Amino acid sequence: MKISFVKMLLVIPLLLFLDWIVMVVAGSFSNICGAGDDFFCTIYCYFGIALLGSTFLFIFYMAFKQIFHHRIEV
Repeated sequence: MKISFVKMLLVIPLLLFLDWIVMVVAGSFSNICGAGDDFFCTIYCYFGIALLGSTFLFIFYMAFKQIFHHRIEV
């Protein structure tokens, strides 16, 4: 149990950092291509919400899997 808790403590910041990198690269590329305020207030914002939402769902899935993982031995 302790090893999986430590693994979660290492994976969560890594996933959030990767989300940040993806958002920075997407925002920089969009800005270079000339995206305006409409893009950043709509598509970019929705993309960020979806990315963070999927990351949190994955984190909850990992936690749920660790908590309720039962091995049935015969």
